[in-house]
Amino acid sequence: MKQRTDLKQRASAARAVAATTKAWSAAVTSAAAGSTWRVTAVWVEQSDGTRCAELTHVGSGRVRTIRVPLSEAVEGCRALILAH
Repeated sequence: MKQRTDLKQRASAARAVAATTKAWSAAVTSAAAGSTWRVTAVWVEQSDGTRCAELTHVGSGRVRTIRVPLSEAVEGCRALILAH
């Protein structure tokens, strides 16, 4: 029985992480819209909830990673993207 309970808890945690990552992906993609940066990868650090994204510059192909604290709003994320 304990194995089944553990399995259900891990499945629930995985669904929660997937939902958080999906929401973050939509937010960072909308924040980057209209800029010269395109989102190529997104993830959420499980240890502290920091949202991360890898961006690629359309003109030069330069790649950079941004790390956004969980408390930061989408407007702050857009400011981070446009800052470079």
